[in-house]
Amino acid sequence: MRSELPKILVVDDEAQNLEIIKEYLEDEACEIVLRQDSEQAWQELEADPNSYDVIMLDWMMPKLDGLEFLGRIKQHTAMCYTPVIMQTARTDRQDILQGMAAGAFYYLTKPYNQQFLIGIIRAAIDDILRFKELESILQQSDPSQALNSSAEFEIRNLNEADQLASLLANSCPQPDKVISGISELLINAIEHGNLNIGYAEKSDLKSRGKWREEIEHRLQQEEFKHKTASIKYIKNGTSISIIIKDEGKGFNWQNFLEFNPERVFDCNGRGIAMAKMMSFDELQYNESGNEVTAIINH
Repeated sequence: MRSELPKILVVDDEAQNLEIIKEYLEDEACEIVLRQDSEQAWQELEADPNSYDVIMLDWMMPKLDGLEFLGRIKQHTAMCYTPVIMQTARTDRQDILQGMAAGAFYYLTKPYNQQFLIGIIRAAIDDILRFKELESILQQSDPSQALNSSAEFEIRNLNEADQLASLLANSCPQPDKVISGISELLINAIEHGNLNIGYAEKSDLKSRGKWREEIEHRLQQEEFKHKTASIKYIKNGTSISIIIKDEGKGFNWQNFLEFNPERVFDCNGRGIAMAKMMSFDELQYNESGNEVTAIINH
């Protein structure tokens, strides 16, 4: 039976590395499983593909190296959304791009820094738990309520964002594919746009597990409590457009549409690029960055 704690598989052929990771994470609220033999670890994982929430792989291993292990995970229908953290001493831009192209969006450099290790683990756990929460909301929603034509909405908080993400996803051809991307854009409109939580501040909040708490705190402040994000859903013969506008000043969106090797070691900053790659056919921002249009072909 699955533990209620998030479960993490760590695969590294060096016993010393495994011991360091175990020691650094001993106070974290998660269950850690350590494996030295990568081929054996894959066989165990393949036999029970839903057994782990996060997988951490060493890049250089005998038998089955981290990149090949990652490729098998991403090709497996039950594991393709499982976050994979690549731990490596290889920080060359081309190596990082190769890993990102294979589906590794979380990185940890050697030698280990305990703060960075805990931060990236927490970020990956938060992301997969968020994904599972959205899946649950989608499964509990009523598909008959899907939109058949244009509609407009306003949201203010995370709960409203979740419910609207489910409704909009159910109104698209592949709801399970687009819901996480829609949710990412709605949350960005609230946290970055309306509540003015910047990149560095979010990284700090995420690493300390205080992100949601800070959002709820700001929503009660006079400066922010009346701000809303407006959403338009437009369906035509060939595509669906979801237009999201917040009340913020915008941001330098050009730096976030693609995966940036310089930011892969951060706790956040990959959401927009993942949404663009995995959820939408096209993503367009206005000049200032306080309005985005997601396009889904059908």
